[in-house]
Amino acid sequence: MLWALVAMFLGGCTVKPAPAKKNTAGQPYDVVVVCAEDVWRGDLSYALCDLLEEPLPGLTRPQGHFNIVKHVTPERASNIDKMYPNLVVVSVNPAVSKTSYALSKNLYARPQSVITLTAPTVASAIEFVEANAATLREELERGERNNSNNYYAQNPATLLMADFEEHMGVEMLIPANFFKATTREKELLWYIRDYPSRAQYIFAFRMPCDPLLGQDMQALSALGALDTMFSTISSKGADGSYMRISSEPQSMHITYDVEINGRRWTEMRGWWEVAHDFMGGPFVAYANVDVDKQETLVIAFGLYAPEDPQRNLLKELEHLIYTVK
Repeated sequence: MLWALVAMFLGGCTVKPAPAKKNTAGQPYDVVVVCAEDVWRGDLSYALCDLLEEPLPGLTRPQGHFNIVKHVTPERASNIDKMYPNLVVVSVNPAVSKTSYALSKNLYARPQSVITLTAPTVASAIEFVEANAATLREELERGERNNSNNYYAQNPATLLMADFEEHMGVEMLIPANFFKATTREKELLWYIRDYPSRAQYIFAFRMPCDPLLGQDMQALSALGALDTMFSTISSKGADGSYMRISSEPQSMHITYDVEINGRRWTEMRGWWEVAHDFMGGPFVAYANVDVDKQETLVIAFGLYAPEDPQRNLLKELEHLIYTVK
């Protein structure tokens, strides 16, 4: 039976597996889906694709939240298949009364997240995936976020972190190999990590605010301030150039009340560009209103990657907001 094959794939449910010693294969945000062929065929595959490969907003080139590398049946799953960073295992077992899922860590490799979804019927599995898409995606996202931050915490840029804390009044992890760039605006922190064909940016500043304003006006105020800060940065390759937020309406996505470690942030995703030049890319900014101090903390992450896939490069930056304390 199908559920027995899935149990075989997982190595049995009564014996606790030893901690994995091998490193994962593939890239962050890669997913392998494990389920029987007749279960995968049809609407379940569409539901899982919608769950995992829904486009991540704010990128200049479309890319999904995750990347489904392949689908494999339990009996054909190879050792390499089991070593990807994310596995989604679907088991249809008529003996269970309702659909549920379990999350396991580092079963076959590390770091790894394994979601096992068990349902009495294929229809109930589809219904559960569609109703709980955000929760299931966050389970995998949390794993990727923790993996990235744990990796960079092993080699932090301690001097920049001290500079950041002095300027912003909060701590945040800053990975090694960033350097502080000179800006014309003393209130703006700007850190850069340069590569031959791409660059990653961290921006941060504080601004006064009226705590009585609504969320939409607070967001617009923060975006306006960020645009003003951007305008103090110019391109070396073009006269009269300056950085700015793109006016393309489809580029902007705002999410309110993102709770991170006890703080509520407004998340703003969009595009930046350089006037009179050809540079540009995605950014994600976070704004937190401090009612007592009547000020807003703004922390933004930008990416210049004209030739490379953008999701992973931007994600490893935005994960850093979860280290603010």
